[in-house]
Amino acid sequence: MAMSNRTKIGILLAVGVLAGLSSALLSLLLLAVAGFLIAWGQNPKGVEDFFASLPLSDYSSKAFSRLNAFLS
Repeated sequence: MAMSNRTKIGILLAVGVLAGLSSALLSLLLLAVAGFLIAWGQNPKGVEDFFASLPLSDYSSKAFSRLNAFLS
């Protein structure tokens, strides 16, 4: 039985909260990832253009494609 996207995100959120409780550094990392996802959700083209201007832009475009496929 395949899990729905909501279930996957819920599991990831639960794991993130539990991991964040165990380490302050990990909670900062999770907060940075959450901020990135919020910014990407609000302005996807702008975030992708920003990462395309950085070194290793071909890697970041592949990562965006894979992440988008996972989240949708």
